[in-house]
Amino acid sequence: MTFIAQALLACLLTALLIVWLRRPALRFGLVDHPGGRKRHGDSVPLTGGLAIAVGAGATLLLSADAMAVYRVLFVAVLLLAVIGVLDDLGEVSPRTKLGVQVLAAVLMCSWGNHFLTALGDIVGRGPIELANWAIPLTIFATVAVINGINMFDGIDGLAGSLAWVMLAFFAYFAWLTPDPSALKLLLVLAGSVTGFLLFNLPHRWRGRQRVFMGDTGALVLGFVIAWFSIALSQAPEGRVPPVVMLWVVGVVLFDVFTVTVRRVLRRRDPASPDRAHLHHLLLRRGHSPRRALALIVGANAVLGLAGTILWRAGASESLMFVLFMLLGIAYVALFLYPARVLRMARRGGGGSHNS
Repeated sequence: MTFIAQALLACLLTALLIVWLRRPALRFGLVDHPGGRKRHGDSVPLTGGLAIAVGAGATLLLSADAMAVYRVLFVAVLLLAVIGVLDDLGEVSPRTKLGVQVLAAVLMCSWGNHFLTALGDIVGRGPIELANWAIPLTIFATVAVINGINMFDGIDGLAGSLAWVMLAFFAYFAWLTPDPSALKLLLVLAGSVTGFLLFNLPHRWRGRQRVFMGDTGALVLGFVIAWFSIALSQAPEGRVPPVVMLWVVGVVLFDVFTVTVRRVLRRRDPASPDRAHLHHLLLRRGHSPRRALALIVGANAVLGLAGTILWRAGASESLMFVLFMLLGIAYVALFLYPARVLRMARRGGGGSHNS
């Protein structure tokens, strides 16, 4: 089968699984109930992530030989999917979930021999080799990306759309390098995410089949994004410079860093939930969920495109890193204290922007 045919098959399988899993989810309590920080009106199945993982996995079985190189990735994804389902059922503590994320990252490094070895020439004095810092930094970065995706799972379509955009960039990089096995896996997973978005994006044809990805989806997609950020930037010459990956995952990194710093400054648990993420601020500013979704996903797509164009145009890695850091500083300065942003918006006469 061609790559595109397999991606379409993954999309179809995921969509069918979402429909089929609705009744079992309601029966066994794998649902998200409204209340507290959750503003949706009805109980919604949390089976989207499970459907993505199973739909993509079943499709990739058709190319088992080509996918053998990713056996460590699949084992880690299976582990994260199991803990994600248990967490969605309310059977897992935050510390246990974090421990499993760390374990998956350790498996990637130790068993898969897959970790950050260099940061590239980001200061203009030659490539920065990580040496003994390679594995600790890889584990930290992997956990940060996983939780960054999870933090954006706050409005319909947001986490899935962000993941889809990142997978699309990675697929382009895999085609460019070229890496056929990576390209196939990324296209199939993007197809599965597309099948999920059919039931998660806000549109009139969704009807009563609305579904959330749950922690299962966030953990799986976050880990795959971390894996390929490394796989496509740490291999032999001709691969993508590591700094380009910062641009592709930019908005997620900006938000998770800003939120973590804010919580630390307020002497709160960095892992504690709140309603001060970027999408929450846009909603409180008066934007509709659809507008907030378009703004955030569009911003991340523009960032990724800018980084890719700079790289392909021959810009130095040090220049790209400086530009990215300047954008990050601007983001932190603007959103570190959200109450101040909201007060400025009110003084500026900001009203509703519902679409």
